Amino acid sequence: MPGGVGPVSQTTVLACTRQDRAIPSVQNANEIFYHLDSRRVLFDRGNGFLYFVNSSDGLIAGMIRAALTGMQCTFEIEQMHLDRHRFFTGARRIRLTAHQADTVLVALRVAGVRTAIY
Repeated sequence: MPGGVGPVSQTTVLACTRQDRAIPSVQNANEIFYHLDSRRVLFDRGNGFLYFVNSSDGLIAGMIRAALTGMQCTFEIEQMHLDRHRFFTGARRIRLTAHQADTVLVALRVAGVRTAIY
């Protein structure tokens, strides 16, 4: 397209397809935000955080809340921000124990949410 923004990178093309894709390794938690969507989560075994992009009333947050409430666990979902001034919201995350993670990840998979585990 004349006057356009130029060629689209292969990374962007792959991210926009409906194919299941791997999330590349990232340098910090905010980079994870760019690889998530409303039907995809990432669980980091190293620090026990589950990262997702969804409203507090959305499918993923609702499934997490239902699974952990059913286990009678207390939990807090943290809103991350892309900037230090907290103007731009990024992903949400929740710290899970190994037992909680097993239950939540199974519940999310049953609901059709794609999960990546690192």
